[in-house]
Amino acid sequence: MKKIVYILTLLLLFSSCKNKAEVKTEHKSEVLDPKNPLNKLKYDNKIDFYCQMDIVKYGVSDSTHFKGKLYGFCSKMCKDEFLKSPEKYLNKK
Repeated sequence: MKKIVYILTLLLLFSSCKNKAEVKTEHKSEVLDPKNPLNKLKYDNKIDFYCQMDIVKYGVSDSTHFKGKLYGFCSKMCKDEFLKSPEKYLNKK
């Protein structure tokens, strides 16, 4: 009986490690989605101002116009943070 419990415990341990490895691999493959229409637009920035993510490589999920220019962001949160004080981020550019 102890051997069976031990074997089942080992199987559970190895199966959970395998799932974690698959998730990491899946995350690494998250690159530009060609089906996203926002990724086809031309932006005046290449890096998300708030989180510094490369939007050319990883794509855009939200955007905004500010003073006649189009800026792309990886998320709504990053866009909202930019809009709180856009001049601060643009001066760092």
